Order: sequence, then structure tokens, then C-alpha cells
Amino acid sequence: MALVKCPACEKMISPNAEECPNCGEPMKKGVISCPNCRSTNVKKISGTSKVGSAVMFGVFSMGKITKSYECKSCKHRW
Repeated sequence: MALVKCPACEKMISPNAEECPNCGEPMKKGVISCPNCRSTNVKKISGTSKVGSAVMFGVFSMGKITKSYECKSCKHRW
């Protein structure tokens, strides 16, 4: 299982931890995480980006058009 960074002390901890064992910072629930690597370093794919891909690449951009989020760590889209 991949570890995630604590937002307060930036040490690597388990994504299942309710609070950081190093500094005690509570981990936020409801945070979107990558289903592939469990990283919380994700971004929402914008509608403008989807339209631009469709115009530039047509059918070949279906992998991006049909997804909502992209992981910045492993580049997985879902």
C-alpha cells in the first residue's frame, strides 16, 4: 500500500490513519484519493481541457473525456 504525506509535518503515513502518528494532525475524511496508488495528490479534469482534447484528438481522447479526476503522482484517470 502506498503511503501519503501528512499535510502538517510532511512525513509519510498510512492513508488509513485517522491522525498522523508523528504530529497528531487529524486526517481529513472525504478527501479524494487515487484508486490506483491511494495518493491524495489529485486534480479534477476541467471541462475546458476535455473540450480541447476532443477538438484536437477526436476519438483518441476518449480516455480523458470520460474521466473526472487525474492523479498527479501516477497519472491514473478515473
